[in-house]
Amino acid sequence: MNYVHSPVLLEEIIKNLVGEQDNLFLDCTVGEGGHSEAVLTRFPQIKVVGLDRDKEILQLAKERLSVFGERFNGVNLNFRDASKLNEIIDVGLFDCALVDLGVSVYHYKKSGRGFSFLEEEKLDMRLDSSGTSVSEIINNYSFEELRDIFFKCGEEKFSREIARKIVFLREKKLIESTKDLEEVVVSAIPPKFRNTKINPATKIFQALRIVANNEFENIEIGIPQILSLLKVGGKLGVITFHSLEDRIVKHLFNFMEKECICPPKIPKCVCGKKKLVKVIGKSITPTDEEIQKNPPSRSARLRIVEKVL
Repeated sequence: MNYVHSPVLLEEIIKNLVGEQDNLFLDCTVGEGGHSEAVLTRFPQIKVVGLDRDKEILQLAKERLSVFGERFNGVNLNFRDASKLNEIIDVGLFDCALVDLGVSVYHYKKSGRGFSFLEEEKLDMRLDSSGTSVSEIINNYSFEELRDIFFKCGEEKFSREIARKIVFLREKKLIESTKDLEEVVVSAIPPKFRNTKINPATKIFQALRIVANNEFENIEIGIPQILSLLKVGGKLGVITFHSLEDRIVKHLFNFMEKECICPPKIPKCVCGKKKLVKVIGKSITPTDEEIQKNPPSRSARLRIVEKVL
């Protein structure tokens, strides 16, 4: 099998997240199985449970990791529903867990769901059958809704112009393919602002993918559930790929690390909040060598916390 996705920060995960005494690792976004394969290979005593919301890519991981026998167990589950894991399989608390928030290269190159404007495909971008497809969003959401999606989830400064153009053109003909959408976006941006290095549609595709898969909501709901599956002293690592999702993870970890959230004027704590995690060091980024070998890794950032309660 020819696997198209190269997992990022492998050595950093092996060194900083997984320990020699660990026995149970939770890969919350197993994808094609690259991270799990590295952990299973490097730590012969460890067992891995791999979650993925996408049945197709999970099957690839199961085939890839079948050589490890019962040491790997793949489960079709969105990490935002991690608390349901014990209803599906009988498993104890985990020593460590990983969430990789990047979208696999498999989805861009092989899924046929319209993740990339490089191919002529139907607009879907969902990682599973839940939620609203990009085609439905583009052809049914109001001008205001589209404008806000493009600005808040894509940081697109021409969000208003692009949303207006989409609403105008879809009255004549539905926007149904990746190329249709790319053409509309490019035509809405003034020529002098069309960056030749980065396709003008890049931010719009990112924003729509985020909304179609509820990516920001998944982080906020899923991370506390994953922590509940860890032993005290267990570590959770989260890999982000753009500033918007990294900001959410950073703020969430910082909030969990606080012991009190009472206003400064209150002399004695009344909120009852407890410190749940300890942030381990600063965020970790790829080496120059990794970026050279695997350019998509350049924006990756790994944050790690240790569960203390």
